[in-house]
Amino acid sequence: MDGTAKDVQVRAQRVFAGILPALGIGWVIPLWKKALDPVFPQWFSNYAFVLVFTTLFPWLMGPMKGVDEVDVPVPAALRKVFKNLPETFSVPQAVKAERCRFLESTQCASVCVNTCKVPSQNWLFQDFGMKLHIQPNYDDFSCQWKFNVEPPPLAEDEAVMVPCFAKCDSEVKGQKDAFRQLARADSGFGMVDGVDKYTGETLEQIVARATAEAKADAARGLTPDGTAGSAETLKLRAAETKKSGKCWSVDEERLDKYKAIMDADQA
Repeated sequence: MDGTAKDVQVRAQRVFAGILPALGIGWVIPLWKKALDPVFPQWFSNYAFVLVFTTLFPWLMGPMKGVDEVDVPVPAALRKVFKNLPETFSVPQAVKAERCRFLESTQCASVCVNTCKVPSQNWLFQDFGMKLHIQPNYDDFSCQWKFNVEPPPLAEDEAVMVPCFAKCDSEVKGQKDAFRQLARADSGFGMVDGVDKYTGETLEQIVARATAEAKADAARGLTPDGTAGSAETLKLRAAETKKSGKCWSVDEERLDKYKAIMDADQA
């Protein structure tokens, strides 16, 4: 997809914002903001979103459940009428996808952040007034949606400050991996009878993946440590990625925000 990270986020949010009107229920948004949300206690508003997402989104994200329960007191007057009622009852305030199908299928932190996390957070806040912090777990592909939780600035978000997935199949990442495999093949490390014991590829398959562009790209080295852990390496990664036009994991706005944070920490 062409464009910067911001371009992708805006397009994805536009899609989300058009879902309810397309279904003929766009009236839900003003009804919620003007009539329902102002009178509901916060725990009930959070729970309403838990119910909606656990009901409507399993097709995209897989099995989901409510988590982060809070204890809500049962009114004393109600307990006087119904003697068996408990003093409190637990109500989930967040949603957890046990293994997000979207994240697992894309194998890409950039796709997760720019087509789901950021546009979803912005959409719910702008249309419904609901703050949302989406926390993907790139280790087990689970994901938590925490309602009424202020998300951190994107440049500080743990979901963003990560290297690319090892299994990323984008051309930039794939070509770099191919070149590195070639270097390993030349040294004989990890090769058994002409087959890479880690990837199961033959030398011919490895060579087919590693183009001249890949060799030049890998030889330059996008960053010294393969991460965006400093302002310098982040800038290098951004410049190379944007120049290639094949990935939109970083954009100039994020660079500026990250630099401001780094400068503030050092001040």
